[in-house]
Amino acid sequence: MRKRWMMIALVLMLGVNMAVAQDAAQTVPPEATPISPALAAQMANLEAVTAKLRDLPIRQPVEHQFPTRQQTIDYLRDLYARELPPAAIERTKQFYVALGLLPDDIDLAAVYLNLLGSQVAGFYDADTETMNVIPTTGDTPGTTLSFTEQIIYVHEFTHALQDQYFGLNGLLDTPEVQNSPDRSLAITSLVEGDATAIMTVYSQEVTARDPFAGLSMLVEGLQAGNLFLPEGIPSILTTELLLPYEEGLNFVVAVYKEGGWDGVNAAYGNPPTTSEQILHPDKYLAGESAQDVALDDMTAALGDGWTQQWDTSAGEFYLREQLKTELSKGEANAAAAGWGGDHFRIYSDGGGGLAYALRIAWDTLDDQVAYNQAYTAYADARFGVSADAGGCWMTSENTTCLVPLDSPGTLIFSAPTMAEISALMRM
Repeated sequence: MRKRWMMIALVLMLGVNMAVAQDAAQTVPPEATPISPALAAQMANLEAVTAKLRDLPIRQPVEHQFPTRQQTIDYLRDLYARELPPAAIERTKQFYVALGLLPDDIDLAAVYLNLLGSQVAGFYDADTETMNVIPTTGDTPGTTLSFTEQIIYVHEFTHALQDQYFGLNGLLDTPEVQNSPDRSLAITSLVEGDATAIMTVYSQEVTARDPFAGLSMLVEGLQAGNLFLPEGIPSILTTELLLPYEEGLNFVVAVYKEGGWDGVNAAYGNPPTTSEQILHPDKYLAGESAQDVALDDMTAALGDGWTQQWDTSAGEFYLREQLKTELSKGEANAAAAGWGGDHFRIYSDGGGGLAYALRIAWDTLDDQVAYNQAYTAYADARFGVSADAGGCWMTSENTTCLVPLDSPGTLIFSAPTMAEISALMRM
């Protein structure tokens, strides 16, 4: 499936507006929405301000649409049905389930639709080069944009400028990126951090002139009913959603301090490849990429019925989030911070059973020791038993084993039974 971009702005308790990258097929709705001359003039001014703040002159006009929230929800539902079939959703779910980040009975498509459908406030469609602004309240645009809508507009128009200069579709439209959640997250963080930086500067300039502007945004969020995330959203999906805007902003600021907007522009030609580079921008600036980690395909060892679902990298972010399910945020962050690279293979037996092999390289031996200790505490809590003499946690449904390596590194195996673990270990 060809990767296409749609940017969806969110209004959250953080008091800023954010966006998430999704696949897009067409703008919503297809027909143009009549707007008042005052609104047209305001949008033109916002576009000029955004271009000046981002130091990217507008190359061509951008079309505008004003879909209702229900039209957008219907659009997302149709989008998932057409471009994310059940097999693709199941494969995506397996990545999270293998790491213990989601339960295996979750309806991931329904959760995505609930999350995005309730929070969407606007998006830029790179396929049609169209801005889609959803009115904060009501179903039709007013004569002018409210402060909240202005911030959303600035964020999304930054995406339009990015698309004109750097081509958003092409950033993720490679097999290497599409098969790597960690790499996709890193590139998304560049794009969203960039837009969030411009949005933040605009917000600061407005609130400097009008201290009550921030209060008006809070009121608008309450009126719209999208100030809070829906109940029941798994924490991994919330954290994953927010990282490109929070940590992405920090990343872009660090790159900007090093080389100004020229440095940020250059990052689109040499984008970050790991979440480690987003979480630690100094590593990106120093040119430190992930170590190559070898790990053989173990399908044959598992036997008939097993197929490989993922041949990818877990990355610092996802390993950190795995530990956070049982450990404190500080413990998890510290344990994952020495990540140097990894190779992650996930297998399915077609009946709900999952197995995986994960080989992690660490920057130093101390980093290896710190992670192994943290993982042991995590596994003790997760499985409710201590590891045996061989470093394995055995339950009625799963066996997971940790093997320290000399590289320095860590090897982790997980499968439904010890027999399957033994087969993996013999590879």
